[in-house]
Amino acid sequence: MTCEHPLQGRVALVTGAGRRTGRSIALALATAGADVLVHYHHSQDEARQVVQDIASMGRRAAMVQADLGDAEATQAAFSQAAADFGRLDILVNNACGIVWKRLHDLSVAEWHAGVEQTLHITYHACRAVLPLMRQQGFGRIVSLIDVDADSQGSVPALTSYKIGKTGVLMLTRTLAVTEAPHGITVNGVSPGTLDNSERKPPLERIPAGRYGSEAEIARAVLFLVDPESAYITGTNIKVSGGYLI
Repeated sequence: MTCEHPLQGRVALVTGAGRRTGRSIALALATAGADVLVHYHHSQDEARQVVQDIASMGRRAAMVQADLGDAEATQAAFSQAAADFGRLDILVNNACGIVWKRLHDLSVAEWHAGVEQTLHITYHACRAVLPLMRQQGFGRIVSLIDVDADSQGSVPALTSYKIGKTGVLMLTRTLAVTEAPHGITVNGVSPGTLDNSERKPPLERIPAGRYGSEAEIARAVLFLVDPESAYITGTNIKVSGGYLI
């Protein structure tokens, strides 16, 4: 293992890796030396391109299709992918869904989706990989959360989504404690507003005076999954330029 490729010999799985931040994280992990399993649900063409890009770096890569809302399907897909690659060292929980509606405008289905597509899919992914990581005696789990997931303020426009993300933060902290004896660290990265975010607050509300980038999120993930970050667990790194601190 070299400083240039600290993840040489490791296998990473990134959920929702076909597009946007997931894609950037998958490519960053490959650049750091990891072989990468590119999970997708519907974005097959985009996932295939990510696999091709990683393969061009000389790393192994493969597509993994699964509906993360289905716990058993997730278990089967992740277990098969790990068996094909011989191991699974890193899980990055990037996939999520978001509905921009005020609470009184949400349908019952949209309410449930807000929690399902944040908390439940993260739990299902963690549940699928933990037995493999325990058997290895090594693992790194990083979940993308939200910059104000630790806030107790009201969120009228994103209520179920925020409840789900706050749940992911609690799940992260809990798994950090339960999995530490197995050599597994569990941490969070909480993005603020990125330059490609669907909606943005005025720049004057962000102390850094600019929006963030996908590359900055990927760098935080790389720090946490590094083998030398073994004593860092249960933390949540906010990458927000001081926004909502």
